[in-house]
Amino acid sequence: MGKKLTFVDLFAGIGGFHLALKSLDMQCVFACEIDEYARKTYLANFKDKFLRKENLFPKDVWEFNIKKIPKFDILCAGFPCQPFSQAGRKRGFQDKTSGNLFFAIENIIKQKKPAVALLENVSFLKNHDKGRTFKKILRSLKKLNYTFDYKILRASEFGLPQHRPRIYMVCFNKNKIKKKFHKLSFDFPKKQKLKTKMSDILGGFCSIDLMGKKERKIGFTLRVGGRRSGIKDRRNWDRYIVDKKIVELKPEKGLLLMGLNKNFKLPVSDNQALKLLGNSVPVNVVKEIAKSIKIHLKKYSN
Repeated sequence: MGKKLTFVDLFAGIGGFHLALKSLDMQCVFACEIDEYARKTYLANFKDKFLRKENLFPKDVWEFNIKKIPKFDILCAGFPCQPFSQAGRKRGFQDKTSGNLFFAIENIIKQKKPAVALLENVSFLKNHDKGRTFKKILRSLKKLNYTFDYKILRASEFGLPQHRPRIYMVCFNKNKIKKKFHKLSFDFPKKQKLKTKMSDILGGFCSIDLMGKKERKIGFTLRVGGRRSGIKDRRNWDRYIVDKKIVELKPEKGLLLMGLNKNFKLPVSDNQALKLLGNSVPVNVVKEIAKSIKIHLKKYSN
């Protein structure tokens, strides 16, 4: 594949996938996002011409004509994780609002047949409903003649000081890669040494307790619920001890934890901004996976 790779950004959120792939000279041709605050943030940060067309930046993944999506190479989707999350109700496909959104992805793949699908979700997806949910996703994609490789990666393994374990699924269209490589496993990126710690992010010595002796190098996973739970609450993720004082995580620090540039615009309230960040993908991780996808396509495409 010598041409510039194109991609679609489903359940786009604030554009973590978009930033990661665009930094590798890939072009977004379609995005979909239903949350009004996420849409506002997406439009504040991306000026791609397609975003001016309502049919190329729709809200509801069920309410657009798939045939109108421009041809693309890579489908990106961090589909809603709450139905599968340990922090959520873990209802999975039984959740009628967002648990069935994988099937919208499946439908788009079936009709558009992209070269690659890159999916992201909470790590618990693998074990949800005793593994049956994950097996259903795997079987669905294999039935569509795609390879299926997955790995749980942490943001802290790619230069970002928060745990954030997430499962990443990379699937190649067998019709678009040479037959002898159909059973070849995808090479997920290697872990990187963590150079930035929470003390660097928060601008002071970040410790595990008020004694201030032992450093907290890696921060909590940014989430949607549980905000302001209190420093001693097991649900806490937005309170830290810095220089022996309790401080609250602000959106500008949350940006850095997600691999977003400090100039990234968040034109919403702090409360909404932290929710959006908690629903986003860590840019560093996605970028490294996308690099490997690019290499894989270059080597093995028909």
